[in-house]
Amino acid sequence: MEAERIAFSFISLCLILFLPPLLDGIGRKVKARIQLRQGPSILQTYYDLTTFLSVEPVYPTERLAFRLAPYIAFASAVSAALVLPYGRVIPVSFTGDIFVFLYVLAMVSIAYMVGGFSLNNTYTNTGANREMMMILSIEPILGVAIGTFALNAHTLRIGAIPFALTFTVSVLLAYGLLAYSVYVEGGFIPFDVAEAEQEILEGTFSEYSGYLLGIFKWALMIKRFALLWLLSSFISIPFVRNVANGALILITQLIVLLLLYAGIAVIESMNARLRIDHVIRRNTGVFLCSLAVLLLAALGW
Repeated sequence: MEAERIAFSFISLCLILFLPPLLDGIGRKVKARIQLRQGPSILQTYYDLTTFLSVEPVYPTERLAFRLAPYIAFASAVSAALVLPYGRVIPVSFTGDIFVFLYVLAMVSIAYMVGGFSLNNTYTNTGANREMMMILSIEPILGVAIGTFALNAHTLRIGAIPFALTFTVSVLLAYGLLAYSVYVEGGFIPFDVAEAEQEILEGTFSEYSGYLLGIFKWALMIKRFALLWLLSSFISIPFVRNVANGALILITQLIVLLLLYAGIAVIESMNARLRIDHVIRRNTGVFLCSLAVLLLAALGW
């Protein structure tokens, strides 16, 4: 049993570190085909990261916050992914880790903001401001969605929740909230307002270069992976938890993850970026609806 846990923990770490660039490459390929382009190789993101990580960065400021922000983002993204289930194994699990997941996930965005605010640059400051507004408006929705699942499963271990879920009205509605919050917090089009390459030159990233830029982009890809792995786990595990072993559950999670990423690529290719005020207005409306879902969950419905 201990050997299985060690093996699955190693597999999970490999997935966390090396699968996100492949998913990004698959997404780029799907969008290219929809737009009738050949597109880059699905391995192109690996090539890009390798190039970034091999180049010495240019430092536009001597502030320590600017240099530390990518490392904080990377460590936070990996930490968030490690508390999720991979098959029947949860690499890092303890009572109350649901709060740790939300905290370290938010730390990725906070690091992005710190990097942007550490410079006297209009583009980086604008990107950081938009990220702050985004995180303040979407994080409560994610918290309510996960809280609804926790109330239903009667556990504060986020990795254990999908193994204990029972389907009720509030849980079904929480799936919609979770899918929405995952999509928005992942910064997928039309919610990529904090980067907005054509408008604010990628926001905070406009002053980053070399391996610092590579680490930052890698961190955001891992954050997206953690969010989508959370959603894929909550979708797949309740249906296979009683009939499959750990390996089959992991395979099911991977299949659902790939389908989710392909679906997101299709949605991205069919939408244009929203304005930040439209995003905040939409998130506010969804949050008000989420409170009703939380009330249903508290009533046991």
